[in-house]
Amino acid sequence: MGEKMKRNNIIPKHYHSKRDKIYTPEKVVKELIKKIPYNVNDTWGDPCYGKGVFFKNFPSNENNLYWEIDLNKDFLKEGVVLDWQVTNIPFSMPKEFIFKMAECCNKGFGILCLANSMTATRLKKLEEIGLYVYDITVIYIKKWGFGYRTDFYIFTKKQTKNINVIINSEK
Repeated sequence: MGEKMKRNNIIPKHYHSKRDKIYTPEKVVKELIKKIPYNVNDTWGDPCYGKGVFFKNFPSNENNLYWEIDLNKDFLKEGVVLDWQVTNIPFSMPKEFIFKMAECCNKGFGILCLANSMTATRLKKLEEIGLYVYDITVIYIKKWGFGYRTDFYIFTKKQTKNINVIINSEK
């Protein structure tokens, strides 16, 4: 179990030790980063460094930062605002990471998570705080060994006309 969870005696309801330590192949990361509408001098953060594959593939900037709970750098407690926050989150803590990444970005964030982590309610809350889905990439990585759909979402402060969230709350 991750150090943060041990320290705080938190056991997420969907906790599976292997699910929180799944590393994204570099080839996939390079393709995902290309999709982000960044400018050359933008600053980048990797909230869940892991083996560093996202961080090492960010465009160079001496102000880029990373966090990793196993290195005693806890993004949820110590995250700072940068232009972009981009990572593969622990699958057992989607809500915490989604909204902390939203809080810590100037331009937007890219998040790799299980598809069912990005609920309609969460999407609507992100819209309410001014972050909109810019792009979605559906990913299947065979070596991960599970059949859950995994998506990479890019959120920006610019609304697109191609992706909308509609919630009908009639009963």
